[in-house]
Amino acid sequence: MQTRYNAYLTVYLSLIFGIVLSLLFVLIEGAAAGAVRAQAELVADLGVDSIFAEYHRELLDQYKLFFIDSSYGGKNGGIGMVETHLSDYMSYNITPDNDLFLPGEHTLLKLRNPYLEIDEVSYASDDQCMVWKAQAVQYMKAVYGGDVLTRVQEHIDIVQSNNLTEKDVYGEIAAQKREFDESLKQKEIQEVGAESEEGYSYQKVSGLFDAIAGEGLLKLVLPTGKTVSGAVMDAGPYFSARKKNGKINEGTRLQNNTYKPDALIDELIFGEYLIKMYGCYTQPKEKGLLKYQNEYILYGFNSDAANLRRSVEVLFALRAAANLSSLYADSTRKSEVDLAALIICSLLLAPEFSDVLSAIILGIWALAEAVSDVHQLLDGGRISLIKGHKEWNTSLTEILTGNFHGNSTHNKGLSYQDYLRVLLGLMNKERKVTRSLDIVEMDLRQTDGNQHFRIDRCIDYIKVHFGFEDANGHDFVFYKKMCYE
Repeated sequence: MQTRYNAYLTVYLSLIFGIVLSLLFVLIEGAAAGAVRAQAELVADLGVDSIFAEYHRELLDQYKLFFIDSSYGGKNGGIGMVETHLSDYMSYNITPDNDLFLPGEHTLLKLRNPYLEIDEVSYASDDQCMVWKAQAVQYMKAVYGGDVLTRVQEHIDIVQSNNLTEKDVYGEIAAQKREFDESLKQKEIQEVGAESEEGYSYQKVSGLFDAIAGEGLLKLVLPTGKTVSGAVMDAGPYFSARKKNGKINEGTRLQNNTYKPDALIDELIFGEYLIKMYGCYTQPKEKGLLKYQNEYILYGFNSDAANLRRSVEVLFALRAAANLSSLYADSTRKSEVDLAALIICSLLLAPEFSDVLSAIILGIWALAEAVSDVHQLLDGGRISLIKGHKEWNTSLTEILTGNFHGNSTHNKGLSYQDYLRVLLGLMNKERKVTRSLDIVEMDLRQTDGNQHFRIDRCIDYIKVHFGFEDANGHDFVFYKKMCYE
């Protein structure tokens, strides 16, 4: 007798097992794909991190900022060299066990990177050099406080409200003096040397003006025993000249969304960065090509001597304008000058010219005091923007008798660097940052291995397009971005 069995359970399990096995294969395939993608992204991240770890050491040491030099110390540079470095790092990261020389070693993933391209970069010079400025501002915000910025803004407001950089006291007094001399000549007054009992005379006042005008201002205000740097540079090879000629690298502009190029506070912070990191006459940068670097940023001449001379002229004009405003606001001193002018004009038999001579004497007094002020600033002293009555170093008697020595006795107010802060805050923004990058190139080219350094090859941000492939021919494509923060 033959026994028959029902096989429905076996059939059911066979069908279920097939479905479970298919699901298991899908999960394994998905896990493998996930593992490959994870490894690909890890390799990409490590590669990009390695590239950004190759920041320029000398640039960081001198200027405290992070940038990748795409020339890597060579004569030529560009994105291609960065891609080569990135590819080398990734090749190692894909098969890190190669250095172990394990027999029979292999990986089931067999990841490889057939495609790599840097799509975007930001150079330090991009966006009118805003990339460089943004990093500098971020550094200053992280390291220094903001009290000094409030004072600088107050000083700038004083200068602007009083038009101190617009007045030409020397030119105005020179013109008034020419007219006065011509008036005396027309009246045929020859005895201009006539003196009062106090020793006042127009000849002595005029001689003091001629001394200020003729002896050379820099020589007149330079502190005793101090010399001027003889450093000279050729502007042709540096950033501002290349920028003017359209020969700089251009990337994809500023990527830092927190930096506001038009914000006044950020501009003042950048000015403070220049004071901290760059040299000037009172604190020269001995290792730099130019020692008076902030003066170069302000005036752009190719020698320390020319830049210092111009700095002295600007400070002299500013101090003369401030001093003249103070004199006119001081009714007591104004009355004394009016009386002295009347006495001198009476000696000249021309009392009707006393008002003109009063204005001339006030101007010469302001100029003489400005000489003393600038001398004190260059000697490390301090001068208030608007000086009080007791802060003056010269007297009316010195002016009227021509016995001016310019001795400094007061030391309060702003230092030479403080005045530079104000002038930097008032100057053209684009010219300021452009010349600051000239200085960076000058300084770094003095160091070993950086003879061909160019700031417009230095990278702050990159966006990379990656393409990976696994053992089964699956493609994995994605982008990575990175920027120095």
